[in-house]
Formats: sequence, structure tokens, C-alpha cells
Amino acid sequence: MTTAPAAIPPKPPRVFDVHVHLFPPMLARFIWKWFEDNAWSIRHKPAPDESFALLERYGVERMVGLCYAHAPDISGMLNDFMAQLVARYPERLVGFGTVLPGEHDAKAELRRALVDLDLAGIKIHCHVQKIAPDDDRMRPVFDAVAETGKILQIHCGAVSESKAHPHEIDELCAFPRFVRAMQRVPEVRVIVPHIGYDEVQPYLDLLDEFPNLYFDTAMAFGGYRVARGEALYDARPLEPVTYSKGQAPPLPEAWKPALEQLVPQILARPERFLFGSDFPNLPYDPDLEVRELQRYLPADVLQMVLWDNAARLFPVRGASP
Repeated sequence: MTTAPAAIPPKPPRVFDVHVHLFPPMLARFIWKWFEDNAWSIRHKPAPDESFALLERYGVERMVGLCYAHAPDISGMLNDFMAQLVARYPERLVGFGTVLPGEHDAKAELRRALVDLDLAGIKIHCHVQKIAPDDDRMRPVFDAVAETGKILQIHCGAVSESKAHPHEIDELCAFPRFVRAMQRVPEVRVIVPHIGYDEVQPYLDLLDEFPNLYFDTAMAFGGYRVARGEALYDARPLEPVTYSKGQAPPLPEAWKPALEQLVPQILARPERFLFGSDFPNLPYDPDLEVRELQRYLPADVLQMVLWDNAARLFPVRGASP
């Protein structure tokens, strides 16, 4: 009797992950401890250089590395750290710098990060840095990013799955504050992570007004559910729901209706969405949401979200498009 050949596992899709956190080991351990105490257990805790091989096993060929300055006088160190990683992995890593808005040397550090170090953009985390998008201290950040043609990744959605969620986050991250910031510098290229959770629909309604606004999918297709201890289920077949601008409510709690509202909007504007994982600050493997996207998006849109859109925004010299 002949033995049937073992099934060859399917090759993972080609992935460009635009939301990967890379910190010096000491700071990474501090962040993971915060998550353990206030949010969820972290599944993978790699050293920065270990992240590349680990993510490659899940199909991630390129990534955007993000860091943020949570305290004064560390932006320069973080920007040097990111630039050094980019130098070691030039075809794998797109590095973003950071700055603590309002710090005494913030404007000079912005120029150093974007021009001297030639980092691809600036990361701001409104929760951690305790600053609203429309704060006057943020204006130099928007201006510098726009003037250099780089990209701003700003975490400004109010959602936080944390026991430590302070009331001030709701004020700092109120949706109208983001709109005011964008209206001041409407030409700036901006990525809002998590599709703006938890005010997803108001953020999506801005796509016409701001043609350089993009969203990453980090945790938005199922990650928040898993982080809360819920099991994912297959919500197909979907019954797509669409609304006129300004008429759609926030995404509802029930997960199936949320997908029925979100998926058709991605299908309508697939070029404005980018895959992001939020690795390694996750309670699950980094491909969980890749598999969720595979469930609900057709192949051509899936390729745009997982690879094409990011490759267009972040071309790598000497690498295939």
C-alpha cells in the first residue's frame, strides 16, 4: 500500500506590515510589563533583531518600524536606534522616528529624524504622550511631515482595552480634534491605526475630504475581540450595509454587523487601507488578522491591503515592487 504524500501547507500571502513596534530591549520590557499589568499577556517578546525572522515565518517580507517617546530626552536615542536598524535591514525595514511634542528641542529633532536620518515618517501616540492631535504643540509635527513629504502615523482613536484607561484619553482623542488638526494641514500624508477605533465610521467619512489619509487594520478585524477573550467565528455570508456620509452609526458591538458595515467600505476604497498587526504587543500570533482578512476580502483587494498599498507608499530601493 502506498502512502499518500503529505499535504504541502499553503504558502502565506506576501505581507507588508505597517504597524510593528521596535524598541530598545529595556524599553520593550517596560512596555510589555505595562500590558501584562493593565491589558493582556504578550504572546511573543522578541529582541528587535529577532522580530525580522519571526515575522518572516508569517509571511511578513517588509515592515514599518514604530517607536514613540513617552518621556523627555529620549527621542534622539530612539531615532538613532531606528536608523541603525534600518541600516542593518534596508530592504526589510521602513523606519519611523518620533518626538515628544513641545519638548525644548522637538523642532530640531524633527528635522534630524526626517532629514538627517532620512526616516520615513513620525509616530505619535496620543494616549501615551498625552497630547491631542490639535494641540498647538502638534502643529510643528504636521508641518514638518508635510514639508518633507514624509508620513505621520498618529494613534488618536479613543479605544483602549486597558484597566488603566484614564478619562483624559477620551478628551485627548475626541474625533473632532483630529479633524481640526487635519484641516490645518490638509495636504499631509497620515496613517490612522486601528481604522480609528472606536469611532471607525466618522474616520472613514473623512476619506473624501483628505485624499492623503490612510488607515491600518491593526486589531480591527478581530484582534480586539480576541484580546477581550472572545472566540472568533466565521461571519460569512455577509449582508453588506452601506450608509450615506454622516449617517452611519459607530460600529456596533456585535461583530457580524461590524463586519457587514466595514467590509463594503474597504471594497469601495481598497487603496486607502494598509495591513498592520501591532506586533509584538499582541495576545495572539501576528497572522491572526491576515487570516481574518483572507476570509472577507476578495483576492485582488486582499493583495492591495496586504502588500500593494504599502509598497506604493514606502518603495524600497533595489527591491521588487
